[in-house]
Amino acid sequence: MQRSSKGFLVGIVCLLLVLGAGLIQAQDESPSVSAARARALEIVGGQPIGGTVSMLGVLGGAELESFLSIIRPFEEATGITVEYESTRDIAAVLQTRVEGGNPPDIVSNPGVGQMMSLAEAGEMIPLSQVMDIEDLQSNYDAVLLDSISVNGELYTIFTAVNLGGLVWYNPNQYDGPNPPASWDELADWATETAANGTAPWCIGMESGAASGWPGGYWITEFFMRENDADTYNAWWQGELPWTSPEVRRAFEQFGEIATDPALVMGGSTAALATSFVNGGDGVFTDPPTCYLHQQASFYGGIANGNFPDLTPIEDINFFLFPDLSADYPNVAEVSGEVMGMFNDTPQARAFIEYFASTEAQTLLVETGSYLSPNRNIALDAYPSPFTQRAAEVLSSADTVYYTGFGLMPQAIVDAFLGGILRYVQDPSQLDTILSDIEAVRQQTYAS
Repeated sequence: MQRSSKGFLVGIVCLLLVLGAGLIQAQDESPSVSAARARALEIVGGQPIGGTVSMLGVLGGAELESFLSIIRPFEEATGITVEYESTRDIAAVLQTRVEGGNPPDIVSNPGVGQMMSLAEAGEMIPLSQVMDIEDLQSNYDAVLLDSISVNGELYTIFTAVNLGGLVWYNPNQYDGPNPPASWDELADWATETAANGTAPWCIGMESGAASGWPGGYWITEFFMRENDADTYNAWWQGELPWTSPEVRRAFEQFGEIATDPALVMGGSTAALATSFVNGGDGVFTDPPTCYLHQQASFYGGIANGNFPDLTPIEDINFFLFPDLSADYPNVAEVSGEVMGMFNDTPQARAFIEYFASTEAQTLLVETGSYLSPNRNIALDAYPSPFTQRAAEVLSSADTVYYTGFGLMPQAIVDAFLGGILRYVQDPSQLDTILSDIEAVRQQTYAS
């Protein structure tokens, strides 16, 4: 603290004012907000620098307000104003802005594949020029960072993530293995349950133009639990044919459930027609019409919204998708948005370093809206029982992958999701479906 040079009395008055302000601050803001403000000021060298950061993203409404609450301590400490522009058509807007030579300073984008393509084209700033990469690596899983790197260079950080591959259940009605030691153990229980007259699984894949994506998560779970990191990376990087035995097996494992009316409630017809928002409702009805539903960490809020009388954890809970191979244990899958820098300014540098910090990521999880892949976030920072448990699972995973189809070019994603819908409708067409997706892969990477 700087002391006044105008005499003892002025010094005392200033001290009392500072102490008073400190008492007000202590009452009005949390320690994590204070820590975030201090970290932001440290990043800019201890003195506000002012200026602006232009930012493009997809958030709106309550989600955007939660996000802006993470940014406010940065703005207050640094004097930098963050100008957030929201659009639901971020792929087109970003591409147009880049091609026009006026990209925003910072972009937070769920289209990870687009960001990686722009990085490869030289449109983005390598983060090694902006922040301490070793410090970043100490906070995040190495395999996860590798999955969003381009030619060994990191261009983006994670804005926020969802943890995929969670199997949701009602503890008052599910009596199976918990958690199952392996997929085989869970599959044996499911077969026995089906024989007793109740389908063990519920699936809902309808999601408008994006229908099929829940099936994409199923297939990814099977694929990454039976293959090594090189094979997984080759798949999403377009180096592994879709007609390969590895991809075929993951499709078939999913199909064994999704196309069997004994194993999934309502059979393939219900799986295709049911919205993902209601995909697990049968787990929580009384009596249940199924016992298990595979979905990401955000599903806890959906389930509780559909059944507000149920209590989190007591009535709505989950375990991680079980291991398929002893060679690849305790694997986790995340999806979400990434943030990258397009204009190299002091303000943009400060902002992205701030957002990657443990202090800012703590504020992010305290909103209750987000999950952070930062391994050093205290679990008690999560206000929701669902996100707290998901963070615990994520932080204890041996290997963390980003969802493969979230990293693929859009043409392949479209072919993949469309192929899933065709396969569930008619599994006998699998050879044709995989050949069709393979043709799109070859065309995409030939151009």
